[in-house]
Amino acid sequence: MPPLKQVIWKLAPRDEPAEFELARAAGIHSLVAAVLRARGITTPQAVRDFLSTDLNALRDPFELPDMRAAAERIVMAVGTNESLLIHGDYDADGITATALLARFLGKLGADVHYYIPHRINDRYGLSPYAIQQAVARGVKLIIAVDCGVSDNDEIAQANSLGAEVIVIDHHEPGPELPDAIIVDYKRHDFEGEADDLAAVGLAYKVAAAVCTLLEMPVASLQRAFFDLVAIGTVADVVELSGDNRIMVKWGLQLLPKTRKEGLQALLSLTGLAGELTAQDIAFRLAPRLNAVGRMAEATDAVDLLLEDDPDAAMKLALRLEGYNVERQRRQALIFCEAEAMVCEEVDLDDEPVLVLAGDDWHIGIVGIVASKVVERFPRPAFVMSRKDDTWRGSARSVEGFDIAAALRQCDDLLLRYGGHKLAGGFTLPVENLQDFRSRLNSIGRDCLRPQQLLPTISIDCEVDIGDIDPDLVEALGLMKPFGRGNREPVLMSSSVEVLDVRTVGADGKHLKLLVGEGHRVFDCIGFSMGPQAHWISRGSRIDIAYTPEFNEYNGQVSLQLRLAAVRPANR
Repeated sequence: MPPLKQVIWKLAPRDEPAEFELARAAGIHSLVAAVLRARGITTPQAVRDFLSTDLNALRDPFELPDMRAAAERIVMAVGTNESLLIHGDYDADGITATALLARFLGKLGADVHYYIPHRINDRYGLSPYAIQQAVARGVKLIIAVDCGVSDNDEIAQANSLGAEVIVIDHHEPGPELPDAIIVDYKRHDFEGEADDLAAVGLAYKVAAAVCTLLEMPVASLQRAFFDLVAIGTVADVVELSGDNRIMVKWGLQLLPKTRKEGLQALLSLTGLAGELTAQDIAFRLAPRLNAVGRMAEATDAVDLLLEDDPDAAMKLALRLEGYNVERQRRQALIFCEAEAMVCEEVDLDDEPVLVLAGDDWHIGIVGIVASKVVERFPRPAFVMSRKDDTWRGSARSVEGFDIAAALRQCDDLLLRYGGHKLAGGFTLPVENLQDFRSRLNSIGRDCLRPQQLLPTISIDCEVDIGDIDPDLVEALGLMKPFGRGNREPVLMSSSVEVLDVRTVGADGKHLKLLVGEGHRVFDCIGFSMGPQAHWISRGSRIDIAYTPEFNEYNGQVSLQLRLAAVRPANR
């Protein structure tokens, strides 16, 4: 953990009369009202809209640009028995989107083929090789999902060979759109409103539009595919609000009883059963789907999601598990090198953006290492590996630094690039590395204030620790699923007494506290906070930021506080 003085506690103000009125009018717990008010949800109708998971509230897919043209072209292709190619991407979002469209179009009787590029051997985006091979097999329609909006040359190639292209993408387009049917709400010419959908969410919308044209029930489509939508949406870290919140919430309910043999095998391997959370997807399921795309052929992951034989599905799931173990090993090694590079070579006071390069770093892992670097040093990170005379890399960001915009400002230094506000990929000539680093840091100095580069704990409200009880935990559960745009509630209690302090786990990695006030006593667990134990003593007073939750152990359920931060009282 960083030194205490480097962590900013950002506490939202409270207005208790307004909270009680909102709670009364909306029929919710007063502290839930306090949390929602802290997040800008201040009217009874806004509360009802946020908490609702009514499937009828999903946006009409035809509100999206080019949706009708895309759906009509797919209906025509199915009706005339055209061969289709679904060209996806190698991350969990692209994998689930590809599997969804392949399953859906296959059920309609279409002649479906799919292609997932190799992260190392292929470049990002549409593959010229895949286009050539598809056209040679007689494919007349290529559906690019989670890629394509910036692939002008490749789409022109497909058109010249006699194939039409539908792009289903959520990335930022370039200055000119390619000559294709483009379902992307980030198109510069789109003036409507849309949620920040992942590619798998857009793929579902396309399927729903096709069902509508064919006068098929959309409800059955939801039951069939919201499990995949939930996985891809959570994995791609888009905001869990609007349609995303509704689809993920329903998908989490469907996952434990999914009929997809591949998902059943993954759930079995990870030990997941019963009620699932978005965190189960983020930390248990998605890493295994992503790992194969990082280490080998992501096609294996699509094959798993399409497999109908239980034995074959388990074999594929075990293969993914092996890749994930190897990914974890290599990730740890590369992150250690990257962390040392920052500590030894970077002036953090002068460089708001971290640009890190390693000759032998595995290209499939640099993206997740970039995420870890951002966690360790809260600032944008561009992490890359060398291949011949180019650097290929991935970027992750913090609020206030737009990756896609920054890459556009480096257009003259780059060979290829793409992405969105918080993440992206790029390729540049080896000789441009220093200019790339200098320009990114110049951009960073213009848009990032020093305060934005410090770890921050966002606290929804300060409460008396005596107000924490099981009813509150259940009431806060109405806000699930938690993720980007709807983080878990964090509460704060000041000057609580420490009754016991110790560390648990390997090498004392985790912090275990017993705190209380009056007759109320609470167990606290602080994951990866073991180093904080040295300054905490029995009988001392501390402030705690935490999420109250139920802890189940050996069949017993108890209330505990999961710590986000601790500090001495009276700061």
